Amino acid sequence: MQTPVPATPEASTSRWLNGRVLGRLLLLLGVLLLPVAMLAGWLDKSGRTTPAATGTKSDKRALDRALAQLSAATPAPGTVALAAEATPEGHWRFVNRAGEVFTAGTPEEMRRVAGVLDPQAKAGARLVLYLTRPTLFAHRSALKSLPTGADLYAVSDSGAYRVARRSEGSAERIVADIRTHLVTELADARTFEEVAWQLERPLASAEVRLLALEPGGPASLTAKPQIDTATSKAGVDSIDPEHLAAALRAASGQTLIIIGRNDRDLLFFQPASGPERSVNLKDLVRAAGAAEVNLIVLQTASAPRQPGGRNWLWQRVEVQGLNVALQHVKLADFLNALAASNRRLAATALPYGERTMLDLSPSDVAGSGAIKDQAAELFGGMLADVLGRVPIVGVHASLQSAARQQELQSRLIPGVTSWVQVGYVFLLIVGLVGTPLSRVWWASLWPAERRADYIGRGGYLAARAVRGLAFSLIFLPLTAVIAAPLSLARQMGDAAAAPARAWRALARRKDAAPAISDIAAAPVQADNAVRPAPPPAVPEAPRLVFPKFLDRMPNRFKKGRA
Repeated sequence: MQTPVPATPEASTSRWLNGRVLGRLLLLLGVLLLPVAMLAGWLDKSGRTTPAATGTKSDKRALDRALAQLSAATPAPGTVALAAEATPEGHWRFVNRAGEVFTAGTPEEMRRVAGVLDPQAKAGARLVLYLTRPTLFAHRSALKSLPTGADLYAVSDSGAYRVARRSEGSAERIVADIRTHLVTELADARTFEEVAWQLERPLASAEVRLLALEPGGPASLTAKPQIDTATSKAGVDSIDPEHLAAALRAASGQTLIIIGRNDRDLLFFQPASGPERSVNLKDLVRAAGAAEVNLIVLQTASAPRQPGGRNWLWQRVEVQGLNVALQHVKLADFLNALAASNRRLAATALPYGERTMLDLSPSDVAGSGAIKDQAAELFGGMLADVLGRVPIVGVHASLQSAARQQELQSRLIPGVTSWVQVGYVFLLIVGLVGTPLSRVWWASLWPAERRADYIGRGGYLAARAVRGLAFSLIFLPLTAVIAAPLSLARQMGDAAAAPARAWRALARRKDAAPAISDIAAAPVQADNAVRPAPPPAVPEAPRLVFPKFLDRMPNRFKKGRA
C-alpha cells in the first residue's frame, strides 16, 4: 500500500496563488460590469420613446408640427389655411406657409388675419386653422374667440384631423374625425396621441390572419398564414378554441382577427355544429401580450357563425366588408371599411403595461345611436345572417403600445433589446480609445499564439481569429469604462510632456557633438583601414502595464505570463 505523498510548500503556494488570482479576476469582472449595468440603466431610461403627449405649455415644437401639416395639405379654393396656437396671455399666433407670423389679441385684429397673411384672399374667405396640441388641451377656452365658421384641425404626431365642437350645457366636447366612420373625443392629450398612432400604424396584409374558432379543430397555428389558391390571399385558419391561447406564440408579430359576441369578458361564438360556445377573452388578451401578437376582436350583436363555414341556407359565412378592408395599408382604413355604413364608431385607448387596449364602439360622441339607426341595424343584421354576412358593431383590440412597437422596430438584432444594442455599440466605440491599455491587459490573460505550437497553418490562423474576436467583441467593451479614461489620460500626459522631451533631446544632441579642435587633433585614418565593428544593440525589454493585482505576483509568475 502506497502512502500519499505530502504536498510540497511550493505546490500549496501555487494552488493558493491561483485561487487568489481567480478571485481577483472575478472581482475585476464585477467592477467592470458595474459601470456597464449603470450605463445600460441610463440608456434604458433615456432610450424609451413614447408619443409626445404632454399637451402643456412646454411643447415648444407644437407650432412647427402644425406648420408641417399645413405645408403638406392642399388648400381648397376660397379658403385661407394657417397654423394657429393660443398663447398663455390669451392672444392668438397665426403663421402662413411662408412662415410669416401675425398675432391677434382683439376682435378687430382677428378679422384682419386672412387679409394680412394672404393678401390675395377674397373678402369673406373661410379660415382653415391647424391647431397645436397645447391649444386644444391647455388653452381650450380660447377657441371661443376664433371666427365663426372656421374649419379646425387637430394636429398630432401622426397627422391632422378635422374637429367638431359640441356644447353640452356649460361644457364643450371636441371630437376629431379620424375617418368617415371613426372618431375620437379629445379629452386627454396622451390618449389622443395613442389613438392616432395606433390607427395610423401600417397594416401588412401578409401578416393579417382571420381565425375560425372550431372545437375539435387544429391545436396549433402555422408560422405563416394559409394562402387561398382561388383568391391568392390569406385564407381562414381554423383553431381549437381550447388551444388558442397556447397557439398564439407561433404567430408572434402578426395580427390575428377573431369574431364573436362579447359579454362580461366571455366571447361567444356559434361553431359549425352544436350549441353556442365561449372562450375567456381576458386569457386571450393575456396570451396575446406574452406572444407579442396584435389581437383584434370583431364584436357582433349575436353569437356569429365562424368565417369559412356555412349557414342554414348553405351560404358561405364571411365578415362583411373584410375583403375590402384587407386592401388597405393602415389600421384606420381597415376598421373604417368594416364599420357599418349607417354607424360611426368612437375610439378610445387604455394603457395596459406595454400593450394598448383599443376599443371602438357606437356612442353619442360618434353621433349615432338614434332609434331609427338601431332599427335599421337590426333588420340589416337579419338580412346579413341570411346572406352569410357577419356585420360588425364594435372592435376590441389588444395591440403593442406605440413605445413598445417603436422599440421593436429600432432593433438591429431581433430578440435583443434596443437599449442593450445601443449600449454595446457605445462601449465598443469608447473601448477603441483604450485599446493600447486593453491590449496589454489582454496579453496577460490570453498570451498570443505561437506558430510552433500548431501543426498546420489553418489551425494557427483559426486560433488567432478566435483570440482577436474575443478581444474585440468581449474584452474591449468590458474594459472600456476603465481603459479609455486611463489611456486618454496617459496620451494627454504624453502630449503635455512632449515639448519638454523634445528640449531635453536637443540638449543631449548638443552635448554629444565633438568640438572642432578635437576633430583636428584626431589621427587621420586611412580609408581602407579596418574600423572596429559597433557593439551589438541590446534589445530593450518590453514595458508591460499590468493591473494592480498582477504587480504583487511573484516574478516567476510574471515572466511566465509575459
